Formats: sequence, C-alpha cells, structure tokens
Amino acid sequence: MKPHRFYKPLLTLLAIGLLLGVNFAQRELTSERNRLKLTRVEAIESMPPAMAFTAVALGGFRGLISNALWIRLNDLQLDEKYFEMVQLSDWITKMQPHFVAVWIHQAWNLSYNISVKFPDPNDRWFWVNRGIELLRDDALKYNPNEPLIYRELAWHFQHKMGANLDNAHMTYKREWVRLMSEVFGGQARPNWEELLNPQTDDAKARAKLFREKYKMDPKVAREVDEKYGPLEWRLPETHAIYWAYLGLKNSKPEQLITLRRVIYQSMQLAAQRGRLIYNPVDKYVEFGPNLVAIPMANEGYEEMIATALDSADNVKNAHANFLKQAITDLYTHNREADAARWHDYLAKKYPNRYTQPGQTVTEFVLERYKELMDLGKDKVQSAIEGMFTRHFYELAIGEDDRAQGYLKLIQQIHREYAKRVERSERDRVDLPPLPKLRQTVLDRLIDAPVGQGWSPQLRLQLLTTLNLPVPKDAAWLKAPAVATTPGTQVVQAGSTRVPDSFVPPVVDTNAPVTNLKVGKEFLAKNKQQADVIERPSGLQYRILKAGTGKLPTEKDKVRVHYTGRVVDKKTLQPGGVFDSSFEKNLPGEFEVTGVIKGWTEALLLMPKGSKWQLFIPHYLAYGERGSPPGIGPNEVLIFDVELLDILSK
Repeated sequence: MKPHRFYKPLLTLLAIGLLLGVNFAQRELTSERNRLKLTRVEAIESMPPAMAFTAVALGGFRGLISNALWIRLNDLQLDEKYFEMVQLSDWITKMQPHFVAVWIHQAWNLSYNISVKFPDPNDRWFWVNRGIELLRDDALKYNPNEPLIYRELAWHFQHKMGANLDNAHMTYKREWVRLMSEVFGGQARPNWEELLNPQTDDAKARAKLFREKYKMDPKVAREVDEKYGPLEWRLPETHAIYWAYLGLKNSKPEQLITLRRVIYQSMQLAAQRGRLIYNPVDKYVEFGPNLVAIPMANEGYEEMIATALDSADNVKNAHANFLKQAITDLYTHNREADAARWHDYLAKKYPNRYTQPGQTVTEFVLERYKELMDLGKDKVQSAIEGMFTRHFYELAIGEDDRAQGYLKLIQQIHREYAKRVERSERDRVDLPPLPKLRQTVLDRLIDAPVGQGWSPQLRLQLLTTLNLPVPKDAAWLKAPAVATTPGTQVVQAGSTRVPDSFVPPVVDTNAPVTNLKVGKEFLAKNKQQADVIERPSGLQYRILKAGTGKLPTEKDKVRVHYTGRVVDKKTLQPGGVFDSSFEKNLPGEFEVTGVIKGWTEALLLMPKGSKWQLFIPHYLAYGERGSPPGIGPNEVLIFDVELLDILSK
C-alpha cells in the first residue's frame, strides 16, 4: 500500500483537530476578554448584513474597513451629501466604539461644521441636536467612564447652544426651552419628587421622557440642583453642569480638571444670563441674570483658584471680571445693598486693583460708564433715552426691580454728567431735565404710528402700570371688536383707563412662526427684482449709490447714516421705521464687527461713499429673540445704509 494514499485523510484529520483546538482556545480567550472588559465587537444593527458580517467575521480588518469609510465620509461632505453622512458616521463610530476621538470628531462635525452650511436656524438645530444625541445616546453607552465624552457633551450645551457665537443660538435656546417645558410640565421649577416617584399617568410619561429620551437621572439632577442651584433647567447652561457633574461621578480623579472647569464656566454663565424672563403680553421669552447663582459661581472660582496653581493668574482675572459684572447686574436690579456687599468683597479680594479707597458702589458702577460720559451731550442723552425705554419695558412686563434699577442708574448718570459740565456753557452742553426726557420717551412709545414700535398690548400694559389714561384718538386703538376666548386678556369695560367701547386686539401668540413665514415670502419675492443681489448667506442688497472710496476692514470703525424698517405683514413691503439716524440728524459710529452679522457682511463690501439698501434675513439680524420693542422675533430687517466715512483704529 502506497503511503501517499493516507496523506490527504491525515491532513483532513489534522485540520479538524486544529479547528477543535482553536475552538477551545477561543472560548478561553473570549472568557478572559469579557472578564477584563476588552471585548470591543458589538452588534451593529444599522449596517447592511454584508457589511455587518464583514466587520464581525474579519475583526482584524476593521481598521481597514474604517479607513475606507472615513474616505467615503470625506467625499460625501465635499459633495454636500450631509444626510448620507449621518448613517456613515453611525457605522464608523460603532466599528470603533471605544476610540473616544472618533465620537468627538463626528459630533463636532455634525454640530459645528455641517450645521453652519444651512442658513435656516431650524435646519441648523437638526444637526446640532444630532451631534448631542450621538454623544449622549451612543458614545456614553459604550464609554460610560470617559471624561472627554462628558466634557464634549457639556461643551455642546455651554458653547454651541448657550453662547451667542452662532447666529442661530436663539433658536437652539428656544427649542430647548420648549423640550424641557414638556419634561417639567410647564413648571418654572422642576418637581423632583414627582419625577422620582411619579403617581399620575402624566408624571410617569414625563419621567420616562426624562430618563429614556434625554438619558438623565432625576436623582442626579436633584443633586446638581441642590449643590449648585437653584438652577433654571430649561436653559442649556444647566445641562452643561449636569453632564460635567455626572462625568465627575463616573471618571477617575486624575481626569477631572476639565470637567470642573466646565462647571465653573457654566455657573458664571448661569449667573449672567441664567434666568428666563417671560413677556406675558407679547408671549415670548428673553434671558437675564440669575442673581441667585452669584454666590455659587463665586465659590466655583474660589475653588478653581485654589486648585489651578499653574494658571491661577488667568483664573483671578476671570474671577474679577465676573465680580464686576455681578455688581453691575445687582445694582441695575435695584439690589444696591447686595451690590455694595460684593463691591466690598472685590476690594478685599483684589485690593487697589479694581476699586479705589473710599469708593461707593454707585461710584464703582458709574466708573464703568466713564467712557460714555466723555462722548458728549448727544451720546449721553441718547444713552439715557435708551435706558428710559428699557425702564418702561421692564415695567410693562412686570420686572419691577429691574425697572427701578434702570431708573436709579439714569438718575446717577444724569447727575454725574451735570457735575462734569457745570462750568461749561449751559445752553450748549446741558441735558434736558429728567422729567422732560422721561416724558419724551414715554410719548414716543405710546404715540408711535400703527406698525411701528411696541405692540398695542404692550402699550396698554404700560399705561395700566403707570395708572395713565388710554388716549381715545390713538390710531393703534382702532381695531374691530373680537369675541373673547380662553387665555385672551381683555381690560374690563368701565375701567378709568380704558374707553367702554374698546376691546384690545387678540395677542398674536404665534409671532415667531408668523414673522418667519412673512420673512421667507418677502425675501423670495424680493430677490426676483432685477437690481437685487443675493449673497450665499441669504443677505440681499440693492445699490442705490455706488461709492468710489476704499473698503472697510474688520478692524475698522465706520460712520454711517441709516434707516431701519421691518416688513409690513399685510403688503409684504417695507413697513414702519424702528430707528433712523437721518431723523435724529446724528450719524452712527460702529465697529464693523460690532453690529449684526448682516451689517458686517454688507459693510465689508461697500466702498466709502456708497448707499445701499439691505434686506437682512432674521438669522443675520436679531434672530428668534428680536430686539424689543421695535423688532419682533424672526423679523426680516430692511436698512438704507450710507457709508459716510471709515474711521481706522
């Protein structure tokens, strides 16, 4: 019998034996990998079956597959195929689930790079929210103890949503207020006990939403609120604190400095703008200082100074700037005693650096307005009139402390200016008396024509607050009678302040949506005109007069004449004037980068001597927030701008 006859059967038996050996060895290796938490091949449900099989069966080649996907991802981004990128990003991150840099890069790309390709704020919000979901819902599931993931998630809330560097930031804030209002049942303060132990169907649904959709633990949230609060949980800064705090609980001690820094920074922001201020008349919200958060933010700075020895001087500078702003905020909220206490603290903490011996808190606050005093009568008077406008606005919406704070500041500025010019030519530089300035501003607000200035409802609210009669012949009062509906505020007939026959118009509670629709229709129609040019950003302009001078740069200051209008909602034509330097016969002087984005973009294209008409989308103007009282939420603005001079720094 020839030996080669047994050669193939022996090889077959050997192969079977080796496979059996590999099987037993693999079981042992798998057991050890699981015990040591080294297993990194999770099921990838969203992949096509062929790719999922390849990724699992050819585990050693996952890196090569990922490289190919990265190349494809880059090609899609260059081709602006952003929606296809979402699925590809999901595959890449799940093929490398424990590679932290992959998650951070993909989330950053979605929220920061892709989002800004879309001019519409609502489109941007989709991508920002997708970046947050990638980190919160997926990255932390695979990496629950990675501090960099927590830091990046907190940074999305603190910087992308909370800061004002993205001109769609008010949309992000508005959406977050809406989403969190659903979780907390519309309450200003969360009922933590209700979320921890829900008893009703509604409470159970909201608790489930909080835990499952937003991946937040009510117990941890209550700890954060008790330690750093009370906080406003409908604002993004608070959620930055939550995720940084959760990272502190789950990460190793030597990795926590970045998370502590996020908490300190977010506490500072919470103190500066961490309170929702609701305008009950025109039905929208704005943001103001949360004075309750000042002590906790200060404590955070103290702790950071003690621990950040290598950068203590930088932290001290930031701490001092925070204290100066806190003192000013307290003073303008009519909290002079609290402002004085923090002023004393600043003087003791940093002696002779930011305060002067014997200086009062009023003198300290006025020192911050010193530059204003040096600009002359017209600028001081304009600033005082602006403060009176804000004073009346705060009164109208029920923010009495803030209204009185503005009044006190007006009185101090007026008195200080009078001291400075008491030896000058009185008729030339004197300011009008405060009662006259006050009445001038009040008349301007109440008597503004229909379609200009404040809404009729806000004017009525101010008159009611001041106990003044409503002018019967005012054009803005002429509106058809309407049937009352639940939630409509109607001033009672027979009141000493309202004519018997007058029924105020129903408040437009959907102003942001209405203005957005009107603005889109106006811009779509306007760009069809032959002499209107549209930029990629959405800015439109018409050249009324071509200048021949040099172009401004971002470092320049400019002198301009301008008139600003909003769009008439009925005619879709330029409507009422909300501001005009032509009417004041006083040109404005602005930093090129110190104005709304639409202005900055246009100024950089305008030669000196030009006169252009600008049509500015809301996202290049004041966005979702608007600029009360003249500019509502999501308003398109129309400006006639004449560039008179370029004032180089």
